[in-house]
Order: sequence, then structure tokens, then C-alpha cells
Amino acid sequence: MNPRLLVFGRLPEPGHVKTRLYPELTGEGSAVLYEAFLDDAMKLAPDGVAVELWVPDRPGAMERLGSRYPAARVRLQSGGSLGDRLEMAFSCTFDEGVERAVAIGSDHPTLPPRFVVRAFEALADSPMALGPSLDGGYYAIGLHGSAWPGARGLFAGAPWSTSGLFAWTRAHAASLRLDCVELPPWYDVDRPADLARMAGDLTEGSATAGVWARLARPTAEPEG
Repeated sequence: MNPRLLVFGRLPEPGHVKTRLYPELTGEGSAVLYEAFLDDAMKLAPDGVAVELWVPDRPGAMERLGSRYPAARVRLQSGGSLGDRLEMAFSCTFDEGVERAVAIGSDHPTLPPRFVVRAFEALADSPMALGPSLDGGYYAIGLHGSAWPGARGLFAGAPWSTSGLFAWTRAHAASLRLDCVELPPWYDVDRPADLARMAGDLTEGSATAGVWARLARPTAEPEG
């Protein structure tokens, strides 16, 4: 079967996404910007790679996102930690006969597409690829089906949402004898301070660039 890109995202609802961008953006503005992040993430699959969008179960999520991304398969995440949800997604993917799968988040709207290409290329020769985030986490993890189910150990007990996640995962990959190709580092856009860097890296024509041009436009002062 075709290699598969697993995009981990959320339904873009005000008050439920990108809340750490307050007060730089309103709840509505944060949701609109995040929807653009998701639009751009869904376009990162290289040629010949199928795309799945994995999201938490929210009212209307399957219908709204399925309509927005008709070429992709929308699937519901399991409960539990991020590790539990990643493990379920990879398990389902490999059970369906896919040999190479890469999971990415939707918080890095300026991620160069060539990094995702590199992840899939690495899995042709190695069981694992990992893309480090500048905050100490990772923006992508790729696995070859031959590494499963042994690679489950990469997710159980991991220090999620901490600066030690990448190092912990690399160490556990070594303990599981998984040769890991390290991708170039990149950054997530989580806090107001990240927006300036994002603005400087935006690609013309991207969904995020279009939305940011509207959100960042200064409000005109009233005359008189």
C-alpha cells in the first residue's frame, strides 16, 4: 500500500485551539489561524503518499473536516495521552498493510515540505525517522512497518509536553535497537513570541500566509 502521512490535528473551534496565542489573537482569530495551519499541514504529503487526518472526537468534526479535505481520510483519535493516540494510529496503519508511515503535528505552518520528503526517504533504509522541535519535542516521527510492534516502547511513558521528549525518544529508540534518522530541527507556533518568526518564514500562497496577512493588518484609527 502507499506510504501514509498521519496528520494529528483538531477541529478549529474558538476556545479549543491555540489558546496560548491569547491575548495577541482573539479566540476567533486563533481558530481561523489554526485552520490555516491545518490546511497547510494537509498539503505536506509527497507525491504518492496517502493522507489521513487524526482528530479528537468533537461534535461535527467528521462531517466538517471530511468536507474540507475530501481527498483525505478523517479518523478519530483514541483517548488517553498523546502516546496512546500515536500508538493507536500507527497500529491501525500497519495493520492495514502500510509499510512506511510518518506522523506530524499541525503546529508548524512553515515546515519545509522537503523535511517530510526526507522522512519518507529515510524509511526506505531505516526503521525510524524523527524530526526534533526547537522546544525539545518533535514535529514528526516516522516508522517502518518492520519496526512494529516493537516500537510501541517509543510512546509508553514518554515525557509528553516537556523539553526532554526528543532526547527521551532517541534514547529509547537506541534501547530498542531502532536505527533512527534525525531530520533537521524546526519550530512550532504555540505562543505569541513565535508569531514573528512565523511571519518571516511564511511561503507566499500558503493558507497561513493569506490568513496572517488579514489578522496582522493594523486596524485603522477612526478619523476626526
